[in-house]
Amino acid sequence: MKWLFNMAWRDVRRNPTRLFIFISSIILGIASLVAINSFSENLQQDIDNQAKELLGADLVLNVTQELKPETRKFLDSLGGTQAREINFASMVLFPKNNGSRLVQVRALEGNYPFYGNIETLPQNANKIFLNQQKAIVEQTLLIQFDSDKGDSVKIGNINFEIEGKITKLPGQSGITASVAPVVYIPIKYLDQTNLVQKGSRVNYRFYYKFAENFETEKLLDQIRTRLEKESITSETVESRKKTTSKTFQSLNDFLNLVSFVALLLGCVGVASAVHVYVKEKISSIAILRCLGASGSQTFAIFLIQTVFMGFVGSVVGAFLGSAIQSILPLVFADFLPLSMTLQISWNAIFSGIFIGTGISLLFSLLPLISVRQISPLRTLRLDFEENIRFDWLLLPIYLLILGFILCFSFLQIGSWFNASIFTIAILFAFLLLAGMAKLFIWLVRKYFPSSLTYVWRQGLANLYRPNNQTLILVLCIGLGTALISTLFFIQDLLISQVTLRNQGSQPNMILFDIQNPQKQAVIDLTKKMNLPILQETPIITMRLFAVNGKDREQMKKDSINKPDSDGKTKKALRVPDWAIDREYRVTYRDTLSKSSEEITEGVWRGKVNSEKDSIFVSFDGDYAKRMNVKI
Repeated sequence: MKWLFNMAWRDVRRNPTRLFIFISSIILGIASLVAINSFSENLQQDIDNQAKELLGADLVLNVTQELKPETRKFLDSLGGTQAREINFASMVLFPKNNGSRLVQVRALEGNYPFYGNIETLPQNANKIFLNQQKAIVEQTLLIQFDSDKGDSVKIGNINFEIEGKITKLPGQSGITASVAPVVYIPIKYLDQTNLVQKGSRVNYRFYYKFAENFETEKLLDQIRTRLEKESITSETVESRKKTTSKTFQSLNDFLNLVSFVALLLGCVGVASAVHVYVKEKISSIAILRCLGASGSQTFAIFLIQTVFMGFVGSVVGAFLGSAIQSILPLVFADFLPLSMTLQISWNAIFSGIFIGTGISLLFSLLPLISVRQISPLRTLRLDFEENIRFDWLLLPIYLLILGFILCFSFLQIGSWFNASIFTIAILFAFLLLAGMAKLFIWLVRKYFPSSLTYVWRQGLANLYRPNNQTLILVLCIGLGTALISTLFFIQDLLISQVTLRNQGSQPNMILFDIQNPQKQAVIDLTKKMNLPILQETPIITMRLFAVNGKDREQMKKDSINKPDSDGKTKKALRVPDWAIDREYRVTYRDTLSKSSEEITEGVWRGKVNSEKDSIFVSFDGDYAKRMNVKI
């Protein structure tokens, strides 16, 4: 063993530049893996640590209708320190320059948030405005309308003096602030604005802070039935952790696959570098065999080299990845609702080193396995064993590589099905690119353009000469291009889903929440501006009362407790609570929209012929399936 290590070290010292490509492949692959895994781990840790600051309270109750006195009394009886908020969308006016903007108006009462802060400039503005006819306004809004502290903003019928600018809100990302800016006012002045009237869409929120060791989830279990009956939704610190983690799970999955593909490209680079290195060492290996070294000993020398170099490359890549992760929070700053704390993830570093060393061993076995078959006669005749027989040990190595890709994909994605699809796709891409490379080599050799100049002939001949890198380069460049193309395809797919395409009959402006007394005035104003009105759609807010004679409580019990023939609850029978408890925006009209609606089952009935007719309704297809209702 000592002789094997000495021989491996001597060869490494003589060929450092030859092995640099090998190390660089490992460094780049492990760096991307460690950077993204460190970012994901720090993000999850920050979500867990800052969940209270994201929510701002121990318990938040939300309701979309004005509470009855007995319900309000029940909510007040829950104890703890309480705060209240009424929020709704409204236009506001900046008298300084007569500019207006749709914003989220939040009327606040109490010392919310109990955890974290509404960060403002000046710092005490978030406390001062509560006791006076003042407001604090999102800083993006103030910049847009060139306003500052001391100016005024008109909300409804009254003016509020701007006390300060909001720089950060609990649980709100920068992108949210730019889309739906917030204006806070004291709740005691809300009635004077005259904005909350019958028909207004208003959310009521109640915030609670309990003692340090108080079991909030236990309290929630006790009052859950009452909350569901009153259509009150709840959120706790634990539920906020889950929803926030779920929000970023798709991002983590996508980044993990990107890093994994980068790692796979590194694996191809490892196999390529070792393949070239072994080809150049055939004479040295043959001499070692003449001096008495066995095939397994020469194999061991090069295996020790690759594992050592893989370990060095993995260590460098792991610490480089830890440095790179500091850039990712800057890239996603506008999408993160929390403050990222950068810490060294030793778990990501050690797993990166272990994985890097492992793939160095695994992917170097493919080219190294042929070393055992190199004959001592190669010292005299280099072409002695040009057609080396197939080594059956390659089969288990191929299976190990596929198993590694499958298992590692599962660790990154968390789904065996998705991991299998990904592995099959990678295998298909490898085979397709390898086949194209082989075909390309065959075509160049078969139809070699001998009439071309010397430079062209030499360049093209290098594509099929011994030790050529055509196959490896096509694999690396092809997979890299596939990854980049996939990113662009996904971008185009997402943009196409959210882009409003002008198809002639499709509107590019929608006016909503128009009350009955306002309807004719809006129509007259629109026509006066020479704008066409494509459609007038009545919208009525409704709640579900019963389905097939069963009320909401019966449906909930039915969907949870009804067993199938095996004594298990069918998932298909579970009607989700949101479908039962939510408010619905319902419309009535005599025709369908040809551009966006079609009947998939049943018939369309747009008119009632007499008062004795049945009242027919149409359902969204997916919603009908979730509610288990049929024609």
